[in-house]
Amino acid sequence: MAMGSGLARLGGYPFEVRYSDGSLVRARAAADVAADAYVYFSRLLSGVEPSLAVIVADETDWESRQPYGLPFFDDDDGQIRPGIVVMPAGSGDFWIAMGQDLREASPRSYTRLLATYPDGAGGLDLQPFFDLITIHELGHAFEVLGDLRLPTFWLGEIFANLCLHAFIATRQPECLDTLEVLSTVGAQSARLDARIRAEGYSTLEELEAHYTGGDDPMSPLNYVWYQYRWQRLAAAMFDADGEDGLVRIWDYFHATDRLSSDEITAASLAPLLRTEVSETLGRAVQDWR
Repeated sequence: MAMGSGLARLGGYPFEVRYSDGSLVRARAAADVAADAYVYFSRLLSGVEPSLAVIVADETDWESRQPYGLPFFDDDDGQIRPGIVVMPAGSGDFWIAMGQDLREASPRSYTRLLATYPDGAGGLDLQPFFDLITIHELGHAFEVLGDLRLPTFWLGEIFANLCLHAFIATRQPECLDTLEVLSTVGAQSARLDARIRAEGYSTLEELEAHYTGGDDPMSPLNYVWYQYRWQRLAAAMFDADGEDGLVRIWDYFHATDRLSSDEITAASLAPLLRTEVSETLGRAVQDWR
């Protein structure tokens, strides 16, 4: 049975919405922000209107190699729509592990996380942040279903983060702290950076080889370390280029294969990105370590 096919429906949106029992409030929150972003991206990105479903699932209904709590987009055959955006209905072990990771690596900055994402009882609640990640996954839906031919997995992640940042900065600026504080703390943690470089993967080439499968896949927390840095890059790109940066990456790669497979490396992409998309993006790819 396709994921979400047995779940309740929520109507009134430009895409299908399904949710687990007891998750109506979370489903409505995810669908509301996704609907606004759907219209925003369609306007910017060639009028594309991808056929998708937003699924808000609890742990019982979660079907993925991803740990519960890590949202994802899936366009495998046999889905209830050509693409599905899957969001967790609430917290789980993965969110707790993220918080513990940052508390151990950045104890001084952890107080900033508690102030931004309080649970009301002195602890950390990342729900407001992950509510916004619905928009990141929607960016993947536009990328994949809209025929954006990005030549690497990591460039797709940067694109999705740029979609997220552009939408929040222009349509919901009151949510910028909710979006940015987690990645700022994570990206600025020298202790976390040193541990990942010593024990995990840190280059773009390693990400390409080990996140999507194959031998010795990276841990979810290693992947989150990349996401912290990509989110800060998206913020820097938007500060430098505004919405034009998002439009340029779309226009350059939309429905067009720019490089043959044997030419695709971070080194080969950096000058192209600098001249055709964004000086900020190209420089970041060139200098990535």
